[in-house]
Amino acid sequence: MVAFFVTLSRNANSQTISQYTHTYIRGETVIDSAKVRIMYSLNFMPDSLNPKQIFKDKKVLLIGDKTNYFYSYYTKLKDSMLTADWDKDTNTFPIKLPSDAQLEGGKIYTYPSTKERTVIELITHLSFYRYQEPVEKFQWKLKADTCTILSYKCMKATTRFRGRDWEVWFTLEIPIDAGPWKLCGLPGLILKASDSRGHYVYECIGIKHLVQKKEPIVMRKEDYIDCTRAVYIKAQKQFYENYVNTLLSLGWNIRITDDNGKDIEAIRTPNKTDEERGYGMMMTVNIKDRYRKLPYNPLELE
Repeated sequence: MVAFFVTLSRNANSQTISQYTHTYIRGETVIDSAKVRIMYSLNFMPDSLNPKQIFKDKKVLLIGDKTNYFYSYYTKLKDSMLTADWDKDTNTFPIKLPSDAQLEGGKIYTYPSTKERTVIELITHLSFYRYQEPVEKFQWKLKADTCTILSYKCMKATTRFRGRDWEVWFTLEIPIDAGPWKLCGLPGLILKASDSRGHYVYECIGIKHLVQKKEPIVMRKEDYIDCTRAVYIKAQKQFYENYVNTLLSLGWNIRITDDNGKDIEAIRTPNKTDEERGYGMMMTVNIKDRYRKLPYNPLELE
C-alpha cells in the first residue's frame, strides 16, 4: 500500500498544504502529440481579503492535432520529483521546485473538433475529480486597443465568464483558437488574460513550434472520481469550508499538534477498517487551524 504523509502548515504570510510522499505513477496514456508549446506565467490571489499575498505558477498549453492540453508546469515538476531517485548524500530529491512556486488548478483537455473538454482537479492526492463539459460560446467584445507581447501585435477583447470579467490580448499572427485556462473563441492565440480585479493574471512568456520533435500529450491513469462540474465545485467548496472533515471522509487520519509539534489529539477516519487505519495516511494539523477556514478565491465564482 502506498503511504502518504501530509502536513498542513501555517505562517504569517500564507497557508499551504505541503505533501511529502513516496508514491508511484500509475502510468500514462498518450492521446495526442503537440505541435506548439506555449508557456504562461500566472500571478494569482488565493485570498481576496489579503490582496498583498500573490502566488505564482507557470502554465503550459500544448496544441495538438486533436487535443489542447493545459496544465501546471510546477505540478509536472513535482510529479518528476516523485519518480526521481533519492539522493542519499544530500538527503534530497535531485529535482526541486522554485522557492516561489505555488500550484494552482488541475489539468484541462480541450477537444476543438467536438467543442468539449475534460477537466481533472485534485482536492487531495486521494481525490482526482474528473468531469466533462461543453466548450462555452464566449460573447467577446472586440476593442480598438492594441499592444505588443513577445513581438506579436495583439488586439484587445473582453467578456464575462463564470462570475469574472475578463480582459484578454490575442494575436492574429498565430491563428490558433486557444488560450490560458478555459479561455478561447477568438481568431488568434490569447497571449495575456486578466480578470477585472487582478486576482488572476496570465501572460505568455514563451512559444515554441515543435517541428522536429513533437511533445506527447498524455493522460495519467488514476482512480478518478467521475462527476459533474457542479459536484466537483461543491466538493471543492466543502474542503475550504471544513477541510478536516473532508479529509476524514476521504480516508485520512488526522493528527492535531500544538505549535511545538506535540501531539494533542488523534482523529481516526470513519471510512477505514481498524486494520486500514494503521497505515501511514496521516494529516498533521496545527490546533490553531482545527476549525479555521482556508482562503477561498476560485477562478469560477458561479
